[in-house]
Amino acid sequence: MESLLKFIVIFFIVFYGVKYLFRLLMPFALRKMTERLMQKAQQGQTGGGQYQYQSTNPFDQFKQQKSAEHQGEIRVDYVPTDEAKDRKGTQTAGEFVDFEEIK
Repeated sequence: MESLLKFIVIFFIVFYGVKYLFRLLMPFALRKMTERLMQKAQQGQTGGGQYQYQSTNPFDQFKQQKSAEHQGEIRVDYVPTDEAKDRKGTQTAGEFVDFEEIK
């Protein structure tokens, strides 16, 4: 019984000691981490340094090449047909589902 009481007391002392240390050290650690992230972001903006942010989209390179060729031009991918222009109201709103209110 004595060893169980001793274990519980030591456990709470260690628990609150670690909790107190985290309260003291976490603001410092978070400040350092944000400073590093800010430095990486600034180096990425200026284009210098070893950290270069690259896009994960494989089509970005194609978009950049395409936009450089045709600057100032407007391209429309979809032109609605005359039939779609004539429909109004509930015809263009989609499908509706009837329901009954249950009390």
